[in-house]
Amino acid sequence: GALGAKEGLAGVMAEQNELEGAQALYEAAVEGYEAVYGGEAPNTLGAKGNLAIVLEGLGDLAGGRALKEEVLEAQTARLGPNHPSTLLTKYNLADVMHEQGDLPGARGLFEEVIEAQTQQLGPRHADTLDTKGNLGILLQTMAQAAEQNGARAEAAGLYRAAADMQEARNGKDDKYVVHCRAKARELSA
Repeated sequence: GALGAKEGLAGVMAEQNELEGAQALYEAAVEGYEAVYGGEAPNTLGAKGNLAIVLEGLGDLAGGRALKEEVLEAQTARLGPNHPSTLLTKYNLADVMHEQGDLPGARGLFEEVIEAQTQQLGPRHADTLDTKGNLGILLQTMAQAAEQNGARAEAAGLYRAAADMQEARNGKDDKYVVHCRAKARELSA
């Protein structure tokens, strides 16, 4: 219907980087879905998730994060913590948390997603490996911060964990893996 058309047009606009127009259409779709189906209906939650991504693209990380947290809470209650839609929202929320500098929070969500993906899809599935890769990047950021703060042992452990995550995806000869392993050895010496 009309709401789906608004949401579809918003998606096209977002893909064309016309984010202000996409925001207005997603907001209208969310309002319409809430009026017709309620705040926790799948269509409403999907439109809210898309609106969150647009807000982040416009530089409103806090607004995007708040919407993603709202969507995650509703999906967890309605679908369960390990439903594919819930896991995707957790993954996207972890990304924005990382971008905002909430590294421990992002790490916890990435680890939850990896655990569920490993159980549901297997440890070598592309989605599992992608999440491990993003956790590896986050762990490297945490290792660099620990190293700058003089926490050598913590930094070495984080570099090792980062290398393990990246190695799962890219192999042991990947330059990122080699770098992280070398940093871990240097800091452990």
